Amino acid sequence: MDNIIKIDVIAQGIMAKYYGSTQNCGTEFQKWTYAVLQAREIFEGKCKIDKDNLSEAAYKYCKKYELI
Repeated sequence: MDNIIKIDVIAQGIMAKYYGSTQNCGTEFQKWTYAVLQAREIFEGKCKIDKDNLSEAAYKYCKKYELI
């Protein structure tokens, strides 16, 4: 998977509240930017997705896109 697409998939999972944290205030663009910055850290290995702390839907999402 292309790096940008992988970061986008991770950011979509953050926005779906599967993992990471979301910004509660600001515009949708600011919220998306916050998610993309977190996604880049996950992609670069600075942070990890804890597979033991995921809901069933989040786990399926991560498995589908090979994030864990």
